[in-house]
Amino acid sequence: MPDVYIDSFGARWQDAPPPRYRAAVLHINLTDALLNPPDDPALADVVARQTGQDTDVRDYVLGSLGAARIIDDAVHELTALRTSGDGRPVQLLVNCWYGRHRAPAIADAIGHRMRESGAHVQVTHHHINRPPVPRKHPRPDCPFCRIIHDGAPATIVHEWTDALAIVPRSGGCTEGHLLVLPRGHVPDFMTDPVVSATVQLRAAELAQQLGGQWNYLTSCGPDATQSVLHLHGHLIPRAAGDGLALPWTQTTREQEPTR
Repeated sequence: MPDVYIDSFGARWQDAPPPRYRAAVLHINLTDALLNPPDDPALADVVARQTGQDTDVRDYVLGSLGAARIIDDAVHELTALRTSGDGRPVQLLVNCWYGRHRAPAIADAIGHRMRESGAHVQVTHHHINRPPVPRKHPRPDCPFCRIIHDGAPATIVHEWTDALAIVPRSGGCTEGHLLVLPRGHVPDFMTDPVVSATVQLRAAELAQQLGGQWNYLTSCGPDATQSVLHLHGHLIPRAAGDGLALPWTQTTREQEPTR
């Protein structure tokens, strides 16, 4: 039976159960403790398809500033817990954001060091095989990225660390119509559900702050009327008699010709 359990996971995956606690627990959060992969979009896309068990990614992570200290400290603390635990197992949780690169590489390195000291170690990577999430680099051909990153003209109504709300250039379909955009380039609401949820959260916060009644609408793809391929939610204030008819109301459907 193992006397050291090491579990790597991704903090992003809120739909997945966390690692089961088996013993006295240590926890390392690498989300901000180690640098992310390089910002070069071409290189980042290659890295996204690999994991912390691929040689190049593993060496990159272990060579990052601070990685050696994290590993040394974890080995020291696990060894101390084993020594004082009367034979009871100990557990280490290691997380990064996606659970594919930093956490598995660091967890494996710690596990290797603990085995060298005579421990029986079980390392489990809970999210290493999750599908890679596209990188969110700004796109020079995206009008919303130009507003967010290059200062292109726009009327900004509200800003958050992860999103902003602007007035549509056309003025919108009702007075007070706003667009809520993520700061990272995500093409549509299907690409990254966590970002989509964050945008809707920000839209809900803003609507609550402003008061009134609203529609929140978003689209995915040109055939679904998406004209700018950067995720955006339409926050549309509504009032009785405002004349705005949504295209999928029962009345509209009844008026459509039979096809």
